[in-house]
Amino acid sequence: GIDRARKIGVAEIDQLDLMQNAVLNFLEYAGAEKTRLDQMQKAVLNILDDLAGEMGERTRLEERFRGLLESAPDAIVIVDEAGRMVLVNAQTEALFGYARAELVGQVIEMLLPERSRGRHPQHRQRYDAAPSVRPMGSGLDLFGLRKDGSEFPAEILLGPLKTDEGTLVSAA
Repeated sequence: GIDRARKIGVAEIDQLDLMQNAVLNFLEYAGAEKTRLDQMQKAVLNILDDLAGEMGERTRLEERFRGLLESAPDAIVIVDEAGRMVLVNAQTEALFGYARAELVGQVIEMLLPERSRGRHPQHRQRYDAAPSVRPMGSGLDLFGLRKDGSEFPAEILLGPLKTDEGTLVSAA
């Protein structure tokens, strides 16, 4: 009986030792994982802080750009490669009689008299092939068309704007 009890006791002690070692190994592994997770969390937080800083700077730059655009004394329209207005300023609204929401997303030709609309997309394509800062329609009489149907003579200066989305054209 005593030998048997000793054997059972030794087996239980061996089992306890194995369990203790397993728990210690698990805790050590869990601690290393926690440290690794903490390091990863710190890295992600640093990246988010950097992005927030960059976004804040971008927001400040966008606000400055919009401020300059809105304070410009001339009507300014920015058009994408498809000829759609992506940005207009307050002077454009006042000059043409449209609300900004009525202009953005529409083709620029809506601001031209009917007699000029047919040829204008070809002129845009030629400009897109060799964009530069220059007057539009040099030597031609140009006219804009207001919402109320009235026309007015216009002098227009074009300028390309290179962006990640492609080349935009500003017309003032």
